[in-house]
Amino acid sequence: MDTKLDNTDIAIIKSLIQDGRKSFRQIAREVKVSTPTVESRFSKMKGLGIIKNIQPIFDIEKIDSQMAALIFIKTNPLHSLDIANKLSSIPQVRGVYKMTGEHNIIIKVIMAQHPEYLEEFLRTKIANMEGIKSASYQMITKTIKDDQNIPVIKEGVFLKIKCDYCDNDMFRGAKLLRVGQYERYFCCNSCLTLYKQKYRSKIEAMSR
Repeated sequence: MDTKLDNTDIAIIKSLIQDGRKSFRQIAREVKVSTPTVESRFSKMKGLGIIKNIQPIFDIEKIDSQMAALIFIKTNPLHSLDIANKLSSIPQVRGVYKMTGEHNIIIKVIMAQHPEYLEEFLRTKIANMEGIKSASYQMITKTIKDDQNIPVIKEGVFLKIKCDYCDNDMFRGAKLLRVGQYERYFCCNSCLTLYKQKYRSKIEAMSR
């Protein structure tokens, strides 16, 4: 099975970008498809991770006593993914990015607007993580542009998704398993079979 976006998927995404509060019925009228189609496509794209969430975007500069900062982290490459995952679980961390170059992880944090809190955060949350070699920060004084929209996408583009069993990346040839209203994707028949064996009772319950 090839996993790729078509014109309907793209139209739904563009509609949600304009206003994420729209109902499936409103989107269906705009896109000229049925409401169940919109709901099904939305669930599929959310399950694949294309749509991560629908939530308000706040301007941190309008909120008193809050600040944003970028922290540049140099890690042992062997530990970089593990460190990135640990950083993602910290409430103050709002963005985690693996990078090329000297600093191979950059994170965005939001916290109380006092440099001493940032220093304490670096000392207690960052510096003591195994595999981190150095960390420095720069405070964001003014945001000129922070566009959350996606770039232009075209019909037929393949999606990079992960196998729901082994977590390997895959672009095409995914094996599909429908469980109730959800869809699960696997890189090969072996992963599909192992997943079914591991979650047999759960699959049976959700399929009723």
